[in-house]
Amino acid sequence: MTAPSSTSAARFGSHAGTVITVAPTGAHAKSEVAGLPVSAEEVAGAAADCERVGAAVLDLQPRHDTALPDVVAAVHARTGLIVRVAAYARSEALETLLDSGADVLTCPLDAPGDFVADLRAGARTRGLEVHYEARDLSHLATLRHLQGEDPVHAVLIFGGSNGMPGDIGTLSAALAELPQGATFSATGVGETSLPIMLATIAAGGHVRVGMADTLAYSDGVEVRDNTQLAARAAGVAKIAQRPPLPPAQAREALGLT
Repeated sequence: MTAPSSTSAARFGSHAGTVITVAPTGAHAKSEVAGLPVSAEEVAGAAADCERVGAAVLDLQPRHDTALPDVVAAVHARTGLIVRVAAYARSEALETLLDSGADVLTCPLDAPGDFVADLRAGARTRGLEVHYEARDLSHLATLRHLQGEDPVHAVLIFGGSNGMPGDIGTLSAALAELPQGATFSATGVGETSLPIMLATIAAGGHVRVGMADTLAYSDGVEVRDNTQLAARAAGVAKIAQRPPLPPAQAREALGLT
């Protein structure tokens, strides 16, 4: 396997810093995962702890057991984090997602074309940014088609049953397919979490961690909480001399207005 080259790092991001995103909950059931933050108060508390150790973005997935606007409002009340909400075509009514109070919506690149068009139009009228989630190399061709004059940010998902293969070769291939001028963040699901994080930071990208993506800290060791994962990512970023960016600088790095 070929590691991402130094030219990749120069193309996709400055070595000045790393944007750390935390996905705290995902679709896991609280009854099955000890310490999983689910309620608005729990998610906001976890978000504040993660911000303290270096996180700048919080990724939220709509859930049937919580009211998304309440969670977003609680996070904004307790933190300065950028809140990004996953806009899956069948998860919530589009208007609910657009009016949730989020700063950014993530659009899956395999969503139906009319959903993507409506999401982009609704976000534009509300002054929201849209990031694009790719779980397959073929999705990046769609991203190139969608890109207009403005740079885009891609969220690359590796591992698990629905992500790209979680190896360095596939990461390198994904970077080669990104549109010129794009920025990217990446996450590895399950056992791919740590290797994808390390390779992404080396390649000049930004990273996502959190209990939504992995419940194991290492072989045979369960994750204690989201803060533990965010702190590890921050430590690795510092070692790589790309320290974690606070929310204000993360906004600039991601091109948010």
